[in-house]
Amino acid sequence: MTPFGNVYNILTAVLFWWLAYFSPGDVAFKMYKIKPLQYAITMVRETRRTKKILDTMRLALSVFPDKWIIVVLVTSLGGCGGKFMQTTEESLRLRSTELSSSEFHRISYVTKASLLVSAILTGIHFNVLSVSLEVAVVMISAGLIVINLGMIIAGLPDPFHPIAKVHVTWKRKSTYYHYISSS
Repeated sequence: MTPFGNVYNILTAVLFWWLAYFSPGDVAFKMYKIKPLQYAITMVRETRRTKKILDTMRLALSVFPDKWIIVVLVTSLGGCGGKFMQTTEESLRLRSTELSSSEFHRISYVTKASLLVSAILTGIHFNVLSVSLEVAVVMISAGLIVINLGMIIAGLPDPFHPIAKVHVTWKRKSTYYHYISSS
């Protein structure tokens, strides 16, 4: 019930829900298409994402104080939980048994960034990285903002794409070798 204890989060969610579904004449969408407003919303969104990851890390550490892997996984869900909820909702609504386009098979930039940020913050908490938490949060927020604005303004690709490409190549090779060894 802790997430419902923050009135600011609830009011923000209700406001954006109302703007997305009940905005007269799609005013919210037309406003979002204005580039400077889109950039400002992106900056606020990434700052908020960092705060949500940090709050989730503190909550996870209160429940699992010595289990860093669980803390990293739970904390990364704090930053990108909407992607996983959307996948679950679509599979239930469409009664789909195959989740080929889901977040589990094609991991988005948001999920990869949340996982990296949660690993960095958890590493700082467990004294693996020797950086103050305040400096790390500012640097992470600035980094997420710069990367997202670069993706929006300059059309830069996902910075984690080379890592995903290596995984797909490895997966294809292992399937190929399995096919050769079985014939």
